[in-house]
Amino acid sequence: MRPKAYVINGLGIGCHEEAAHAYEKAGADAEIVHIRQLLSGGKKFLFKSQILNLSGGFLHGDILGAGMCAANELEHSGIKDLLIEYAQRNVIYGQCNGFQLLVKTGLLPGIYGDYSRQTVTLTHNDCGNYFVTFAPHRIESRHFAFDGIDGSDLRMWCRHGEGKIQFYSEQGLISKEEGNQNRQMVNESHVLLRYINPETKEPTQKFPDNPNGSADAIAGLIDITENIFGHMAHTEVGIYRSRDPRFFELKDKLRREGVKAKNIDEKRIEGLCLKIFENIVNHVK
Repeated sequence: MRPKAYVINGLGIGCHEEAAHAYEKAGADAEIVHIRQLLSGGKKFLFKSQILNLSGGFLHGDILGAGMCAANELEHSGIKDLLIEYAQRNVIYGQCNGFQLLVKTGLLPGIYGDYSRQTVTLTHNDCGNYFVTFAPHRIESRHFAFDGIDGSDLRMWCRHGEGKIQFYSEQGLISKEEGNQNRQMVNESHVLLRYINPETKEPTQKFPDNPNGSADAIAGLIDITENIFGHMAHTEVGIYRSRDPRFFELKDKLRREGVKAKNIDEKRIEGLCLKIFENIVNHVK
């Protein structure tokens, strides 16, 4: 039986069709669901799925900060506790704007199982603008979604204006001391991915390998159950190798080996990120 994936759309989300296609290709039945339906559907509706995908986009136009308005709606709808219960045996996965939403609600990182408050934030890129890059990542924690993936050459598309993870600011509600405590605990147990220098494979603060200036080069987070996770990268973009800038080099290599474009088999055109969606689907089967 194919698992059911709810892919959320509406109110500015823009990557739901690509994400739904990724799940279908990975072996799930994907249903595109409006965010209002998620907020009002209740337990009977939510638990018909095994995967909840929060896709990238511009929820509410990113007014008040990326994901902030939607996070407030989620908090006041009463569904947050239901999502925590859902994640005990199902998967909640957010990319870019969806990741921002999970952070702003406190579902990520959910330090040591405490989802009651927001402990980190995602704010404007250090470069001062929306930026697109094919960013090098390192898998920092063993996680089912990244099983079987070569972490030495993991590049994924990032395209965002507010991707900088920050633990403390003078204008924020969290004290510097508490921010430093949160930073230590997150680095101990909740970092999924980091931005790296592609040559040294070490975490970097240098632009553009770290496209936003995120603290400690953090690119993605997991909660303590590992069933709630997300990152700024758009994995739905990378399910076909043709989206990799190096695809043209591969095609030229194949041509020199006598392989014509029409004869390139499907396995060769699969992108690295398809494996992430396949791993998620297999995890919930």
